[in-house]
Order: sequence, then C-alpha cells, then structure tokens
Amino acid sequence: MTATTAPATAPAPAAKPAPQPSRPAPSPTAKKLSQKTLKAKETRWDKRAAWFMAFVTAVIVVGLWALSAYVWDKPPNGRGAQGDTPVGYALGVLTLVLYGVVAAYSMRHRKRIQKRAMTRTWMEVHLAFGLVAGLAAVLHSGPRLLSAAPLHGAFLVAWLMLIGTGFLGKIISVVVPKRLTRIEDEALLAEDVTEKQVAMRKEIEELLQANPEPAFVAYANTVVPKAIKDPQHYGKRRMRRHDVIDEVLEKTNGAAAIPADKHDTARRIVTCLVEERFLEQMQGYHWILRSWVPIHVALTTLCFPWLIVHVVTVFLL
Repeated sequence: MTATTAPATAPAPAAKPAPQPSRPAPSPTAKKLSQKTLKAKETRWDKRAAWFMAFVTAVIVVGLWALSAYVWDKPPNGRGAQGDTPVGYALGVLTLVLYGVVAAYSMRHRKRIQKRAMTRTWMEVHLAFGLVAGLAAVLHSGPRLLSAAPLHGAFLVAWLMLIGTGFLGKIISVVVPKRLTRIEDEALLAEDVTEKQVAMRKEIEELLQANPEPAFVAYANTVVPKAIKDPQHYGKRRMRRHDVIDEVLEKTNGAAAIPADKHDTARRIVTCLVEERFLEQMQGYHWILRSWVPIHVALTTLCFPWLIVHVVTVFLL
C-alpha cells in the first residue's frame, strides 16, 4: 500500500501595508508667519543691544560732563561745565550726531523697502538714543541757558518737549493697545468705531420711539446705563459681549421689569447700550493713540531748522 501525501498549500500572499495618509503641505501663509515670528524673536537681541549701546553712550556723556565740572573746568581754574568749553562743544557735536541717529527712524519708517533691521528695532534705537540726546543737550548747555540766552534756551525747551512726547508715545503704544484688545470683540479702525457708534445711537433712538411706554423708557435711559460697569471690568474677566449682555439683563431684572411681550426688545436695547459703552471707550483709546503724534511731528519739524540756527549763531555770530 502506497502512502499518499496531501497536496502542499500555497503560502498566503503577504498583506500590503496600509497607505500612510499624506500630510498636507504647509500653506505659504503659515510659512511666512513662522519666519516672521522667528525674525521677531531675533530682534529682541537687537533691541537689547540698542538700549545697551545707549546706556554706554549715556555713561560717556555723564562722565565727560563730570570731568569738565569737577576736574578740567572747575573754578577757580575754569568757569565750570558750560557749552563753550571743550567738553561742552563735544557734547554739542554728540547731540547733533544723536539727532541724526534719531532722525534715521523717520527715514526707515518711510522707506519700507529697506531691509536693514526691522522697524521695531529702529523704534527702540529711536527711543533709546533720543533719551541720550536729551541728556547730552541738557549737560551741553545747562539750566542757566534759558536766562542767559533766551533763544537757545527756548530751543532746549522745545528739544526736551520733543523727547518727552516721544517717550510718552512709547508708553502709550505699550499700554493702550493691551487695554484696547481686552475689550474688543473684533479689531476695528477708529473710523469703523465711529460708524458703529452712529449706528448704535440711531437704533437706540428708534427703539425708544417705537416703545414710548414710561417703564421701558426709564429702563433704557436710567436702569440699564447704571448697571453697565466700566468695559475694563468685563475685559479683565475675559467676558465676551453676549456674556456682558446676559449679566446686565440679570442685574437689571429685565424679565420682571419689562412686560413679556417686550423681552426681545429689552434685550436689544441692552445690547445697543452695552455696545455703545464699549465703543465709546474704544474711541477714546484710538484718540489717545493718535493724539501725541501731531505734537511730536510738529516739534521734530521745528527743532531741525532751529538746530541749524543754533549752530550758526554759536559759531558765526
């Protein structure tokens, strides 16, 4: 008897690996934003370097003035630290150079095609060396200049006002945008805020005309405005606008104070009044952001020719 063998089974085909989901290519916008973020981080060192160089320059300025006041030009061998001493002339020339450095920001701001450092870095250079320029100008001439030479003293006052408005503008540009962003539901230009204010006020007047009942008018003109707190109070709590409206409605007990058929209208009037209060404060912040610029620009335009007159009168008259 012969043994029969079972036919050999063919090996099962190997399972194909599951296709990996393809990753979407990053959008050009995302790449651009990431590069911009990295560049912004790099400018931190540029800004720190600007302030460090300004600090070193300020130390040199104060050191030269101290040597003039207490060593080289000390009475009775000299007349003290004044603008017509060698150190005084040196400080005057340094002030002129620093004015050129400060003015370079305006050129950089206008020529956006220029790629040498970011505008924010130039802004820090503008501010830091502007403060040093003010220090050098005061030590160059001294507080006695206003009484001794009124024309040059007035120039010094205008120069210090120029630097003061620039420093104030820096503080405003740091503090105000944070407070503005805190109460914004969406970013709006000053013109957009004005348009929305007009629209809200018009709608409020239309609602009051359509609902002349004394209870509703008193609710809209007296109860609700008193219940709306400062917008920063809600901004610190990170409340969205609809949350603010709900809180005001609950605080004013609108459901009980207004008839049932007026609840939707009451909610709308509260919405308009809340929005109007927020827009009013936003408009104020926009005004603050712009208010110092014309003064600073006017003083800049005034000080440049006045600086030339000052130099000419000192050396030629």
